[in-house]
Amino acid sequence: MASPDAVRQYLACWLQVGKGVVDGQTTWRPERISQGNDYSPEFLSRWREMEQRGLHRYYLAGTEVSLGQLCGDDWEIVACSRCTMPIPVKVLGMMTSPCPCSDLSLWPHLGLPLPHGVVDSRVRLAELQVRLQEES
Repeated sequence: MASPDAVRQYLACWLQVGKGVVDGQTTWRPERISQGNDYSPEFLSRWREMEQRGLHRYYLAGTEVSLGQLCGDDWEIVACSRCTMPIPVKVLGMMTSPCPCSDLSLWPHLGLPLPHGVVDSRVRLAELQVRLQEES
């Protein structure tokens, strides 16, 4: 089962390469996804709104599985073998749709840094300090 946090990170990564969130006829693409060590206020506000309205109403553009379905027991978020981006994989049964990267003509672009979820640099630096202290 993919947690809501994993689905949010999946969504944030795909928004960074130009995908949008589809709700019926409307597609949303935020200006900024992250800000500092966290998601941007715009992204967090929209995520909360989508949770309140029901994630089952929203899809990543080019996919057939709703964000709400991804939070169910049938799905897991893993790395795509082609582009290493997070993709949903059906745990039970067969998957019928390709990776969302299949309709991006210039992807993967290995000359650019890969999109990623937010990273708290303070926590990461503290982990590095601990490792360095353990080695000395």
